[in-house]
Amino acid sequence: MKFLGILFVMMFQMIQSFYLYSARCFVLLALYSLLACPARGENRLLALEEGVPLHPAVTAFFNNPNGFVREVVIPCMERERKDEIHLKIVSSDGTPLQRCQVSAELQKHKFLFGHCNLVTEKSPRNRHLLSKLFHFTCPENLTKWKSYAPDRGVYDFSKIDSMVEYCATNEISVEWHFLSGYHPEWFASVQSDAEKAASQLANSRAVLNRYQDSVNFFQVFNEDWHTHIQRAKVFCDQTRLFEKLRKEFPEVELGVCDCWSFNKENRLPSVEKLTSRYPGINFVSMHAHKPRRLWASPKDMFDTFEQYNESDVKIHVTEFGIIKGEIEGSYRTGDWNDVTLAEYFVQVAATAFSHPSVRVLNLWANYDKFTGNRLFGEDGKPTEQYKALNSLLNQKLITHVAGETDQNGACEFNGFHGRYELLVKSKSGRLFVAHFDAERRATHIKIVINEVDGTAYATADE
Repeated sequence: MKFLGILFVMMFQMIQSFYLYSARCFVLLALYSLLACPARGENRLLALEEGVPLHPAVTAFFNNPNGFVREVVIPCMERERKDEIHLKIVSSDGTPLQRCQVSAELQKHKFLFGHCNLVTEKSPRNRHLLSKLFHFTCPENLTKWKSYAPDRGVYDFSKIDSMVEYCATNEISVEWHFLSGYHPEWFASVQSDAEKAASQLANSRAVLNRYQDSVNFFQVFNEDWHTHIQRAKVFCDQTRLFEKLRKEFPEVELGVCDCWSFNKENRLPSVEKLTSRYPGINFVSMHAHKPRRLWASPKDMFDTFEQYNESDVKIHVTEFGIIKGEIEGSYRTGDWNDVTLAEYFVQVAATAFSHPSVRVLNLWANYDKFTGNRLFGEDGKPTEQYKALNSLLNQKLITHVAGETDQNGACEFNGFHGRYELLVKSKSGRLFVAHFDAERRATHIKIVINEVDGTAYATADE
């Protein structure tokens, strides 16, 4: 076994040295055949160890002595975000491909990890680094009403169109922030509340008509229920406006946003209050950045989410942020620094990921205010927060397995829900690549291999 361990390390280093995609694929599959380790079943795919040490903040969280983390958060993560995934590899005529070498790697979580600057980040280098972590964005300002409406009834959607096109190309999900505000400058000159209400409805319709097929989620209101910000004020009955949009756009995901957080004073409203106020609502977005220096415990976070556990309404954490200074709350004490920020960012990401009611975690920027949210230092290098999140998302919460099919062309593994890349080496020696999505109700996948044209595709295995 010691020899095999040395052999594994040597082969892993060899893999890293290959820069051609096809060469990397062949080496991965060769690695499995050389190791030939026993599995729980003959068609069980085995995890490939990455051999890179985890960031201390990740290790600290998953070795946390806190009983709630050990007994609730981590088991919930395994139960709610993973499944047994069953693959069947067949030829184009339906013949099972026996004893084929296969490798499956998670490319993107179904859970939406995001950053508000994922698309708007000006530095190409930093945008690339953000894209290695995130595949969702709720922009900070770009989709606010004031950003694209220079005059009443006049719209300049050019920057948003570019964002939407970029997101479609790079498979980034988008949440619109938000339809009813912040008010454009000309809005103050509108005389009556009725006219202002009509303008808010007209803007909502204009946006939804234009982007209903290209933006995933739309916040209708923000900061005019739990908090009341003048530039976000809604000048009509919110329930009636929401009902109207729900009726006109029945397939669109509509939600609301406000400064809800993890402390008891800023908890999310009850499901009953939310759904009666906004009939047909799909999601509720919480800022999660108040109090500004709060270190919420994992249990406080979980309790915030738990009341939505039996609801169809999903929770989006869209503006998570910390201001440096003395830590607030009773869970941890001290100051916010590189070490504590890294630990808390891992805790927030892992705990949100573990709860089935949560669909989104989006980091806020506004670095002049949220000084603890910087993922890049003044020298341009990634901060400890970035390094910790990278370790969590790209080293810990991963699925990367390899093995071979059985006599029925089948194999299976336990993996996170999301988008996978599958490599298949047939008996002819040819390498095939296919992609598939695995989630709670889609865990039986058939991969069809066409030896003639060298293609492969995935479909549901009925």
